[in-house]
Amino acid sequence: MTIKESLLGLFWKIDFIARRKNHTKEDSKDEVQASNESMAELPLPILMDILSRLPVKTILQCKCVCRTWFNLLSDPYFAQMCLAREPVSILLLTNLEQRSICKDDFTVPLLRLNRIGKVSADRLSLLTSCNGLLCLRDLGYKKDEISVCNPILKDYMILPQLRSKRVHRKILGFGISQSTNQYKLIQILNCKDQAENSDNFQVQIFTLGTNMWRNIGYLPYKLIQPSYGAFLHGALHWYAHSPDKTEFMCSFDLENEQFQPFPGPPIQDHGQCRPVNSISVGVSGSFLYLCDGFLESNIDIWVMKNYGVKRSWTKEFIVANPLVSKLQRIFGSIHILNYGVNMNMSDEEATEDAELLMLFGSEDLIAYNVKNKGVRKSKTFGNKSNYQAIPYTASLVSIKDAVMRVHSQVACNIFTALQA
Repeated sequence: MTIKESLLGLFWKIDFIARRKNHTKEDSKDEVQASNESMAELPLPILMDILSRLPVKTILQCKCVCRTWFNLLSDPYFAQMCLAREPVSILLLTNLEQRSICKDDFTVPLLRLNRIGKVSADRLSLLTSCNGLLCLRDLGYKKDEISVCNPILKDYMILPQLRSKRVHRKILGFGISQSTNQYKLIQILNCKDQAENSDNFQVQIFTLGTNMWRNIGYLPYKLIQPSYGAFLHGALHWYAHSPDKTEFMCSFDLENEQFQPFPGPPIQDHGQCRPVNSISVGVSGSFLYLCDGFLESNIDIWVMKNYGVKRSWTKEFIVANPLVSKLQRIFGSIHILNYGVNMNMSDEEATEDAELLMLFGSEDLIAYNVKNKGVRKSKTFGNKSNYQAIPYTASLVSIKDAVMRVHSQVACNIFTALQA
């Protein structure tokens, strides 16, 4: 029996006990009413804890039970509880029918998105995500629209467009400030006639809930990987080159809105000799990781066990597989999907079936066996023209709450009860 089935069974068992406790010889209407009253007698934290373990789609159905449950399950505090427990999935932006997506023997769930509002998937480009909110670009004719949406709740907003047609934009990242709870996007701008070797790229910030992009200066480094900053603990992270071509890690703090050097792992500095696609930075299971594939024979995967502490970087895996090395050289970015689930799964400690799930660009999903160094490929992936894919965590965070920074009434009630 799966965890989800167990939780559903527990939920209905509580309901059954409540029915027996309040059973009378009155009509069924009174019995249902008594049952609902008994469920309502459960302590709020316990009820929320039970419901937060259900699948997101089931929670959306539960919101239709009554107004009390609707308000409870719409609360920002409950949305954060669900987000903390929701597994990482892969979001496919595609126009393919659901039946044409293969079912693989992989533990990572697949979610399908075929449109946002009236815009179909063939006009959209997936950029990045944060807390279940997606950042997308509309590739329609004469458009350069960036939008933020929650595909689970089907709500979205369009960000202000560029006024000048002589300027290109590139989204660098999407995250949330820990202290202010503000969602922010960062982009760089360059003119069409700007020299390719020019380093004068304008950096702009957009805060959800405002109506304009703000200029904050120029990009101080040349960012190598990833294309979109790896978000963790209120900051975006990249591997970069300084003006003198020295390699290092950097971060962008979303609260003070500044770039700064970040302690990286003790890997060799190859300077201009390093191919762009030989390194990748990402986040998995709330840990920052770096994949170093400069040596084509293998990829070293470093994990930062204690955020911000340089000496906590650990070479967790040495991936010695020609297919994995080839895929990194082609796509550059490696998204590790399940490190948190398989923590301490080093080469020596791994079981025979221990696997790392890795997504390369939008093209290949593989499971790498840590023990025997073999790989399994997903049957869903392989047709390059039919979809885009990114790691994604389904959530109940609404655009309205993200914009308004709505305070949790439930959290306030719980805190008041604990203080009493």
